[in-house]
Amino acid sequence: MRIKSLRILALGAVLLAVASLTYAQTKSGLEGKMAADFTLKDVLQGKEYSLSQYKGKVVMINFFTFFCAPCREEMPDLNKIYKENKDKGFVTLGIALSSDSTQIRFLVKQLGLEYPVLTGTDKVSKDYGNVEVVPTTVIINKEGKIVNAILGTRKKEEFEKMVKALL
Repeated sequence: MRIKSLRILALGAVLLAVASLTYAQTKSGLEGKMAADFTLKDVLQGKEYSLSQYKGKVVMINFFTFFCAPCREEMPDLNKIYKENKDKGFVTLGIALSSDSTQIRFLVKQLGLEYPVLTGTDKVSKDYGNVEVVPTTVIINKEGKIVNAILGTRKKEEFEKMVKALL
């Protein structure tokens, strides 16, 4: 009986590992396409931001929700990447989906995020492949083409490698 329980636990661990690998893969179908333009309001001041205003820059868009713990964990790293590269033609944009703006403002202040965090819409979610998994991060090259579309979290070093190759 004890060995059977251990086998079930081991099988569960393997299945969890496979599910995690599947979750953290690339969102196929977006890479190589031109990024859809949008105009969204920033959660702190209501200022409008459009993707088109960053033409000629490398842009990282991070889709998240307030209740997503993995999103919160990677945001400080995204902020560091932004601060280290913003003078090199790089920008990070956070897009909050299905979240209360008061909660998002609190999160931005709590984490000390310096990049613009915008209130997302169903349209922007649809334009970027019907974002269903958060975090989803999209990296756009200087020509406006989607180079990476990542489901799930990544380490700071992995994001930096993707970004620096485009700067």
